[in-house]
Amino acid sequence: MKLTIVIALALALLTLVRRGLLQVDLSFPLFVSLILLGFASMSDGFVHWSAAALGIISPPVAIIFMAIAILLGLVTVLAIAYSQLRHRQLMLLRYLAESELRGQEQAWKDQP
Repeated sequence: MKLTIVIALALALLTLVRRGLLQVDLSFPLFVSLILLGFASMSDGFVHWSAAALGIISPPVAIIFMAIAILLGLVTVLAIAYSQLRHRQLMLLRYLAESELRGQEQAWKDQP
């Protein structure tokens, strides 16, 4: 059952990438790490080792904490990308407004 869920999520991710709905350069490595964590968490040895390495008493909580950390990284990367796009949009809007203003000023100067 667990393996089926992880494989379904991996196929959904691959479908999003192939259809162009998800850019590979930004968030794909983090999604891949979530899928690898999903596969690795099916191993009891990995779950117990990660809990011991993180100093957490309950092994399943260690996997949850690691997944939350990866998701926080994903949110941070996407927030940075969104901020950069917004900044570019504002710079483009400013450029277009200045260009339009120059055109209007030139039209006023050319009138008799």
